Amino acid sequence: MIKKQLLAVRVNNSFLALSIFSILSSVNCFAQEKIVFGSYKIPLMVVDEQNGVFVELVKTIAKRANLNTDIVIYPVKRTIKKFLNKKIDVLFPAVDAFFTKSTNPLKSSEFIYVKTDFTFTKKGEKLLKTLPDLKGKRVGITLGYKYDDALINDSAISFDIALSDHVNAKKLVRGNIDAFVVEEKSGLKAFSDLGFIDKIQYDQYTPLSKKDVYLAFQNNEEGKKLSLTVSNILKEMKQDGTFERIMTPVKDPEWQSAETP
Repeated sequence: MIKKQLLAVRVNNSFLALSIFSILSSVNCFAQEKIVFGSYKIPLMVVDEQNGVFVELVKTIAKRANLNTDIVIYPVKRTIKKFLNKKIDVLFPAVDAFFTKSTNPLKSSEFIYVKTDFTFTKKGEKLLKTLPDLKGKRVGITLGYKYDDALINDSAISFDIALSDHVNAKKLVRGNIDAFVVEEKSGLKAFSDLGFIDKIQYDQYTPLSKKDVYLAFQNNEEGKKLSLTVSNILKEMKQDGTFERIMTPVKDPEWQSAETP
């Protein structure tokens, strides 16, 4: 009887040791391999390879997970193409509009943002809120930015494409365009940088479109392991307040003066 109990203890200990070894091996595997995180420039959110709200978020995740990472930045279409060609392990920030049914990636179970597009107009002009409001108007959009299909495919809208949010912000204030459609925080950042916050308006309660934002991973075994690791850390960061601290710059109260008059 005693021999059987000793044998059971040895088996249980061996199983526990094997489980711990497997976990450590997985962590060590991530630590040894270079994991490439790919992104594209977004005002405030992705400034360069070292700066930006999303960049800080990824760097914090990597540190907690003991990941050996490399952050690369390209124009948005090239970033997506490199991800689809498996030259990039993780794409951030990602939205469903980047992919088709045949190219759907694995997603972090925790969202990192909600991409909310609004219509900005010059203060003193008619407030434009919805898609029908934009028909017959000259609307500024930014090159490389992924807009909602319902907007882009509307032939009744005349689009004016600019290289950056800052260029569109200047065009709107100068009266060269009737409206500027852009993600809320990116647009507000551009107007704030140029000192135009008091010259523009938008209805903060009527977004033109909303999309959940996440980190995208390759749909393979390594991607599954990495997705699980990153998702668990994101959940942990949200629980301990780290996530909210990193996202604080996005909630700058100075920008709220541009809301509906």
